[in-house]
Amino acid sequence: MVQYCNVKGCNTISGQGIKMHKLPKNEDIRSKWIAAISHHDLKFKILKSFSVCELHFRSEDYHIPFTSISNTVQLKKDAVPSIFNKNDSLILLPCTDSSTSTLNMVEVIDDNFSYNENIQGNDHKLSTPSTSHAQPSDQCIAHYDVSKSPKNNDLIDNDDSFITTPTSSKRKRKVFWGDFKTVDDIETPNSRLKYWHASQNVITEQKKTITSLRQINEKLLKQVKTLNNLIDHLKNDKKIISDNCFSVIKESLPVAESELVMKQLNMTSNSKITPELRTFAVTLHFYSPAAYNYVRDSFNKTLPHPSTIRKWYTTVDGTPGFTDECLKAVEIKVKEMKEKNKKLICGLIIDEMCIREDVHFNGSRLQGYINFGQGSEDSDSLPMAKEALVFLVVALNSNWKVPVGYFLTNSLTAQEKANLVTTCLQNLNDVGAIIKTLTFDGAASNISMAKYLGVDLSSNLEPTFQHPSTLENVHIYLDAAHMLKLVRNTLGDWRVLKNQSNGLINWKLFINLVDLQENGGLHLATKIRRRHVMYHKEKMKVSLAAQTFSASVADALTFCEGKKYPGFENSGPTIEFCKYVNNIFDFLNTRNFLGKVKHKRPVYIEQENEINEFINDAIKYIESLKDFNNTPVIDSRRKTGFRGLIVCLKSTRNLFYDIIQTKQLDFILTYKMSQDHIEMLFSAIRSRGGFNNNPSAAQFEAAYKKLLIHTNLSVSKEANCTPQDSTNILYVSSVLKKKPDNFLDVLCVEEEENIGVEYDILDYSPGLDYKHSVIEHIAGFVSKKIMKFFNCMECKEVVINENDSKTYTLIDIKNRGGLTKPSEDVIKLCEIAEKVFMSRIHSTLNSHKNPIDFLVVKVMSNININEYFKSLSDHIYTQSPINNHLLQLIKIISKHYLTIRLHHYNNEGCY
Repeated sequence: MVQYCNVKGCNTISGQGIKMHKLPKNEDIRSKWIAAISHHDLKFKILKSFSVCELHFRSEDYHIPFTSISNTVQLKKDAVPSIFNKNDSLILLPCTDSSTSTLNMVEVIDDNFSYNENIQGNDHKLSTPSTSHAQPSDQCIAHYDVSKSPKNNDLIDNDDSFITTPTSSKRKRKVFWGDFKTVDDIETPNSRLKYWHASQNVITEQKKTITSLRQINEKLLKQVKTLNNLIDHLKNDKKIISDNCFSVIKESLPVAESELVMKQLNMTSNSKITPELRTFAVTLHFYSPAAYNYVRDSFNKTLPHPSTIRKWYTTVDGTPGFTDECLKAVEIKVKEMKEKNKKLICGLIIDEMCIREDVHFNGSRLQGYINFGQGSEDSDSLPMAKEALVFLVVALNSNWKVPVGYFLTNSLTAQEKANLVTTCLQNLNDVGAIIKTLTFDGAASNISMAKYLGVDLSSNLEPTFQHPSTLENVHIYLDAAHMLKLVRNTLGDWRVLKNQSNGLINWKLFINLVDLQENGGLHLATKIRRRHVMYHKEKMKVSLAAQTFSASVADALTFCEGKKYPGFENSGPTIEFCKYVNNIFDFLNTRNFLGKVKHKRPVYIEQENEINEFINDAIKYIESLKDFNNTPVIDSRRKTGFRGLIVCLKSTRNLFYDIIQTKQLDFILTYKMSQDHIEMLFSAIRSRGGFNNNPSAAQFEAAYKKLLIHTNLSVSKEANCTPQDSTNILYVSSVLKKKPDNFLDVLCVEEEENIGVEYDILDYSPGLDYKHSVIEHIAGFVSKKIMKFFNCMECKEVVINENDSKTYTLIDIKNRGGLTKPSEDVIKLCEIAEKVFMSRIHSTLNSHKNPIDFLVVKVMSNININEYFKSLSDHIYTQSPINNHLLQLIKIISKHYLTIRLHHYNNEGCY
């Protein structure tokens, strides 16, 4: 638009390269402008587009700002137009080649004149401030021929001086790249030319930069005109959100809500955050904090700070998210510990529970879609949740555990899970809890999650990362029970492993042991059964894996190898493997602070050397194991279980130095870091629906809220684990009926038909040695139990063997100081009871209400009491002949043995 100078008599237009100045906004300067122009033009009227050209200002009204790079002159803020007639002063015109003439400075010079430049000849040009933005020398004062001008004296006498050149102040020095260090550098024409070229280069580069940034900004604005454009930009251009995040954000906000989000993102004021923007912010931060920070920075911090997001995660009604009530409960525990001058040290356990894909409307919202605290609950386009990710806090120096939140998910990525863990750690730190351990299982997503937390478990087995808030060490535990199951599965599937000396660790030996026990009818004091070696339908049972590699199995294999039973040759490597795995699991499962048994007692400061020696030896053994191709198992395809045990051992040692040596705790119970706590929570949740293995999202939420109030819950016997600490269990009180000792009278034995008939059962089968060893072991247990029933010292002396020289094969192998060696008479009575039991059990269970009493009578009918406990022959003369201590002793021994065998028979399901 062409602008005209509105001063009367001036016809200057903007197209002539002359600056136009609008009326200033400052009221004082504006009034001075109006007064000056009104003095010249009495009919002056203020117009909306009123302009004054630069020809009405003097040279001293201009200056070059200090911040100007190209020496562009600007009008001073307090300048007032003062030139309204051509005779008032020289008129500024554009400087062109055709209009340039020579002004003889000698003829017009006056004492009032002062110049910045040294006059070096007769012909000079008088320079004034430039009016151009780009070139300082594009404008100059119009030059007049002195011969055509009025006489000098007339000029001097005039009130308004013909020419006035002000004395300019010294300009601040400009420094350019590598040139013009001082003012003297631009005194010569050549240096001034270089100065001008350098300034032009700087201006050119800055113009390019400005143009490039403007184009980038315009391109970005075009891309993010809609929320869909913004999401596409984050996924395709920046690549900082996953496909899952991409689809969830698009589905969680409809078109109308997306427009509201974009409008608020573009606002500069701190307006109230709408629910739509809140949903968008929580969703984006949940899936990618990096993308959230990028969007927040791009839109002038319109989105809330991440700390605000963490507060939004908390809920107060048990819906998905971090539960505010639980965090407050932890905070109360922190205050209680502070009153005792202690710190609350806790461990964090995370795990996922499968839920049934089902959508339920509860009257106010939909339940069943993915939800992580503030997700859209009314959208039916979101994927249905398949899992519930639960966070549980266990106190290491107290006796409580509490879930602090859960999220309904559908295949979370490792980074998304790491973001949630980080947020949980920050929330717990905000309430004062010190988190020292993080426990999870060996799923591939968890191993990848650890990498985002700062621990690479796939290559480096140093399981420690820094807390996001305190920067203190947090030690990672891969749940020992899960690792044990993976080790069992590896050996069971591969059948053979090798130790350091290439000895074979053979799965076949466990099968042979089960076959021997089933064929013999008696067990070598082990819990290994057919289901332990046929574990494929019960892979999740921790007890099966633990009992397979137990010390009792190692003892049984040692016994069989010592007896040279067929199929048990070269059992040494397998026995060694069982003992190492058993000791490692016991060490990672200590739960009694009063424990005294080696590997089962808590970790104390006094055990530093013993702990280091055991951990180093166990790690060395695991690292030496190889598969059939001589590949180390920790580098094989089935490495997770073995690496997990190493991680747990190293974390326990690191935790020892972190909190025991620093005297934050007196001891460590490693069971506190077990996932059993969260597995029992899952079992309790399932039990709310009648042991529903697959509760829906609505059922899970209802059970979760009830658990926050009712803490006393029973745990299913069929759960993956069983409670092993002092967790309160809800129980139903009942009156136990005490069974009377209703033994059949021994004097009535003859009244039973065929009572005295002897069967061939008294002859031993070929497995005599095996059965005899097992019966000896059971007889020792019977002797230990019946000692509680006698106050008579003479009777107590005859049931145990005080002769240490006698050899008991199985008892000696299994004895670690707590087994009882029975006397010969007790062993004989137990052997008679075993024969009666095996011959009568099938018919007795179906025909007698009290099978134990009946079998006791049969045992009594097959013995001659004069041949047992002969040392009591004189002792019984002081007692009743039909109820003396000898008869009571024989009946009690028989009853206890038969009770043990009947329980075993029923548990095995032999009937």
